[in-house]
Amino acid sequence: MLRPPTRLLNKNSTALRGQGGGGMPKPLEFWGVAHPPPNRKGRGNIADLSAAEISTTNMGRHGGTDVLVEHDHGSKVGSVRTSWEASDGSLHVAGVINDPEAAANVRAGKMRGLSLGTSVIQDMSGNALLRSQDEISICVEPRRAGCFINRIDGQKVRSVGVFSNARSGE
Repeated sequence: MLRPPTRLLNKNSTALRGQGGGGMPKPLEFWGVAHPPPNRKGRGNIADLSAAEISTTNMGRHGGTDVLVEHDHGSKVGSVRTSWEASDGSLHVAGVINDPEAAANVRAGKMRGLSLGTSVIQDMSGNALLRSQDEISICVEPRRAGCFINRIDGQKVRSVGVFSNARSGE
């Protein structure tokens, strides 16, 4: 199982060179939830991932999964560097957004949703044979509940409070 990174870029990273004096703005590093824990009652739709699929997903392979804006394949703005299964069973990701306009929208809170682009290969009866994550998009509102960027440049930007007695152990 993959673990969350401590840092995606270091001071010698090529993505950080050339800042200031008219150089490229600093890339945005993000962490977030790409897929909620699997529904215990079954899939909501054919693209929802099972616990086994979440635990084996590696969105950092082959140079990283593309980060797009609203699933537009003409607008690649960054890449996912790693993914891991969180303790609650959800799929978390860490990545970098290099596009200045997209980074500004995320920093401003305009686009902090995450939407996983999943392809499903089916048999002739409609049963899923293979699910793969083609991309992840930043978006205004994610379709899956709880799928948001929760850290930007190491700073927590989203938190969730749980106040039910069932969750608190009372």
